[in-house]
Amino acid sequence: MGNKFTLSLIATFLTYFFAAAQTISGYVYDEMEHKPLEGANVYLDGTTHKTVTDGKGYFSLSVPQKINTILAVSFMGFQTYLMENPFDQKSPVTIILKEDTTKLNEVVISKSTLFSRKEMLRAFRKNFLGQSPAGSSCKIENEDDIFLYYDTQTLTLIAEARKPIQLINKRLKYHVVFDLEGFQVNYRQKTLNEVDIVNSFFAGTTFFADSSENGNADKKRNEAYLGSHSHFLKSLANGKTAEEKYELYVDKFKADFAEYFAVEDTVNVKKISVVKTPPRPNIILGSKQKEPKVSKFRFVRYTILYDKKLQSFLTFDRGVFYVDKNGLFTPINEVLFGGYMGTLKAGDLLPVDYDYKG
Repeated sequence: MGNKFTLSLIATFLTYFFAAAQTISGYVYDEMEHKPLEGANVYLDGTTHKTVTDGKGYFSLSVPQKINTILAVSFMGFQTYLMENPFDQKSPVTIILKEDTTKLNEVVISKSTLFSRKEMLRAFRKNFLGQSPAGSSCKIENEDDIFLYYDTQTLTLIAEARKPIQLINKRLKYHVVFDLEGFQVNYRQKTLNEVDIVNSFFAGTTFFADSSENGNADKKRNEAYLGSHSHFLKSLANGKTAEEKYELYVDKFKADFAEYFAVEDTVNVKKISVVKTPPRPNIILGSKQKEPKVSKFRFVRYTILYDKKLQSFLTFDRGVFYVDKNGLFTPINEVLFGGYMGTLKAGDLLPVDYDYKG
């Protein structure tokens, strides 16, 4: 849809930097009685690196290379704890989990009267898992833990989950644990019809367990990777857009990436600046009106064509963002993806450190 914007937050709240091998260790306690929590899940967001706490609440997590991503700690009945840049902390760390007192049932009963749960769940699957081959292959094992309601005032479908979503991706051979932080789909009118979607959003932390055997998922994982957000941003940051079969179009004319995007080396990441925009159309205003102050990027679309097949478009907020070696970017609200990349959802996710096997 031409006006549909989808903000796909892949591995939300994250910035990654790589250096030497690192270990983080610590203890997990509950807030009320300060007792150790045995069996708490401790994982690095968006990766396959995970451990659990022992009888003393102790954990130790080692990775081959330093990854300054978010450390997530979850335990049934408690709020998930998120620690930024965990490898910059002095071990052992002390983590206190707060009891989760959210009463989702009350919200659901009071607001979800316009559509049935079955209708809302169908819309949730499409906008959370996606409708690609990978997304369509996914199965949510604990749908009863997902609460859905439709806000008639804002025309928004909202989802919350009392437990992490257990997702089986049959095509990509991953078991994904998705701790949902937020999900919403905004519509133009009181409907769940896809053609009336204005934008959609989901966010959360993820852990991947590989269920493939002897590389039997490599081909399909490569297919999911090529043309994705991370593949494109990695190509742009490394100056390999042409080599990786990407083309840029601005105002329907083919353009040079180097003319519109400046790439600079910073500490372990690339700084990308949008240095050129096409002229904005003249806005006719009344004699006493002033032109509203908006970002000069607000109404500009940069069309991206991958392998002469997959068309996407990007819009920007301030025109400056940072990309790490895995193609992940920050700030997460800087780049909006539409077209093909905008359709990619949780079912298309790969671990952040996925190694393309070309």
